[in-house]
Amino acid sequence: MGMIGRERIIEYLKEFSFGKSYVYAMWLEGADGIGQVDAYSDIDFWFDVEQSRQETFLHECIAELEKLAGIDSRVDNIRREIAQSNIHLEDTSEYLTLDICVQSHEIRGIDVTCYVENDIAEQPLILFDKKNIISFCRGAINEEEIRRVFGDSKNRILQMSRVRKYIQRNQYLEAYGKYLENVAEPLVSMARLLYTPRHYEYALCHISRHLPEEAVSELTRFYQVTSLKEIEENLQKAEQLFRKYEGALKGKYPFLEHI
Repeated sequence: MGMIGRERIIEYLKEFSFGKSYVYAMWLEGADGIGQVDAYSDIDFWFDVEQSRQETFLHECIAELEKLAGIDSRVDNIRREIAQSNIHLEDTSEYLTLDICVQSHEIRGIDVTCYVENDIAEQPLILFDKKNIISFCRGAINEEEIRRVFGDSKNRILQMSRVRKYIQRNQYLEAYGKYLENVAEPLVSMARLLYTPRHYEYALCHISRHLPEEAVSELTRFYQVTSLKEIEENLQKAEQLFRKYEGALKGKYPFLEHI
């Protein structure tokens, strides 16, 4: 018997869930949604269900999948508005993990399922939508969030002394931790604000696809450190890149001028 493929799993869950009156919609996000599926892609399942059946439906999906193949790993994350499980089935590619998210129809609402047209990161591949909960809209920039993220990133970078003190103490792990917090991660946030402002929180997730090649190359060097000397050398480079991003962001968003 050969390995079970993604198309079979998708169709299997669709057939299982479509006839249930308390399941209002099913769609795929991730690589399927934006048309970027490859041999390493997982499957991001989303369901919109009646609130009273939210968690039980998740377990129903898992039990149904166990009829298809055994589950060899599983991590659950049950929250008020979303019941989620990440599982892997036996007899499937090691990369084919299934992220099953079941949202409460009453709590989440249709505003959450309004997707920005032509967004590079989040698009739905709709399998069924009984109540027309999924819609498309033009995305607006959240000025307040951009102000907050920009200000936080700037202030973290301006506190590079928190990295330098551990370099002077010859403590690599402490220096590396503060280097990520005060240098590498804030630079990524600023790059995200510049190129993908609606997805500043994505951090490194799919960054090689979301940012221009030059920006990816610039940021990569800040994660390729193996010594205190390399960390120290990168601090000056980080300040230069920060000033470049600061100027570009203030040119793009005039409301940042006095931050």
